Amino acid sequence: MAKFDDSLVAVTSRSFSTNQFLVKKLKESYPNVSLNLTGKTLKDNELVKFLANADKAIVGIEIIDKDILDQLPKLKLISKYGVGLNNLDLDECKKRNIQIKFQPGSNKQSVAEFTLLLMLNSLRQVHNNKTEIIEGNWTQAKGQELKGKKIGIIGFGNIGSCLVGLLKPFGNKILFFDERKFSSAEIDKFNDKNLKQASISEVLSTSDIVSIHIPLNSGTKNMINKNAFRQMKESIILINTSRGGIVDEVELYKFLKNNNLAFASFDVFEHEPAFKSPLLELDNFFASSHRASLTDQGIESMGIAAINGLGD
Repeated sequence: MAKFDDSLVAVTSRSFSTNQFLVKKLKESYPNVSLNLTGKTLKDNELVKFLANADKAIVGIEIIDKDILDQLPKLKLISKYGVGLNNLDLDECKKRNIQIKFQPGSNKQSVAEFTLLLMLNSLRQVHNNKTEIIEGNWTQAKGQELKGKKIGIIGFGNIGSCLVGLLKPFGNKILFFDERKFSSAEIDKFNDKNLKQASISEVLSTSDIVSIHIPLNSGTKNMINKNAFRQMKESIILINTSRGGIVDEVELYKFLKNNNLAFASFDVFEHEPAFKSPLLELDNFFASSHRASLTDQGIESMGIAAINGLGD
């Protein structure tokens, strides 16, 4: 990392900007810093105004597209805070010689643990229990165990493979789909005889729980669509801690509406904040507000990776 770089570094991420440890570490090498302390995700004119004088930027989920870049002639480098580059127009950045720095897997443990949490909650559905008690309803609804369930993982990168380790004590049969063909030796390294690479069709049709861990791009947009839902069990549990837009939310709504045995738990939506999503009206849908990576440890890991990415 460069020492005492006089570039103006603008940090758009809210969680980075309010983390005293990360801000201190950043200022040790980059004393000229602008932080997003508005408490909200910046977009459009607010984002342009915030980044207008920046030479370098640490960017989280903010959308940096052609229209934004057209108004930021000084910007020379973007270091990604977190994983996923779908919010950055990489082609336009390349045209402008804007460097993109990115460290995959910086939040894998936090997201994998949150995915496990959503699996367990989907099986036991305890998220409303405290409210029921307060309202005088001492419910004792039955749930299901995770043990014995067949798990399907779509995307076997840093997070998908980390999830396998967390699931090992439960003894699940795990099928994973990935565009890259893994060798037997690579799979054997997980020391799990129940782990197998499979086709997307086999993952969708035979799994009790399907968890999504792929990036959003033109090839994965609405990948989980009407045809995919037709292949799933009526009692499927679908987990998405990856990116909104991978699942066709209109078709998901129809599927859940017509299959009350199915359940979905999403940390991400195509349009966020998702205050008006029809999915929130369904009893067999649970949502969290894009917070899978937000642990103290995950934030620090992502933050340090983003700081390191500022160096040339």
